[in-house]
Amino acid sequence: MKKVSFILIILFGLLCACSTEEKTVQIDNKDFADTLYVQKVENNFTSDKLAKMIEDTEKIKQVLSKVEGLEAEKIDNDELIRILENHDSYYMFGFFEGDSTNIQKEDYGFQILEDGTILFNYDQVDNSDHPLVTVDTHKDILEDMKEMLEITF
Repeated sequence: MKKVSFILIILFGLLCACSTEEKTVQIDNKDFADTLYVQKVENNFTSDKLAKMIEDTEKIKQVLSKVEGLEAEKIDNDELIRILENHDSYYMFGFFEGDSTNIQKEDYGFQILEDGTILFNYDQVDNSDHPLVTVDTHKDILEDMKEMLEITF
């Protein structure tokens, strides 16, 4: 009996260690950004023709609202990079506060892959410790955002 209990405890520990930590994407303060920079990566290449800067704060809030509430799981930064390296075309959304000419480091950001998977660089605004990836795909979100933001690339 002790042997069975010991094996069950070991199995339970392994199962807990292998489980992913899911969370709901939450953006408590959607007023933090006054600039949204959207850029398309196509065949691992991008250019100014594949980028657009949006400074309409209402549209920025709408974009943030579209991803809020999605179910995602935590991944590490290496996994985020690996996923992006395995996809040669995707859209990047970077949210910035302050001077719109300085887009060196975003305050919040995510990428939407062609299949509708969304990768969040941050689990919260200004916290890149725990990137997230959506549990499900959301192809319609990208199309809705492109239409709302008048993105034609």
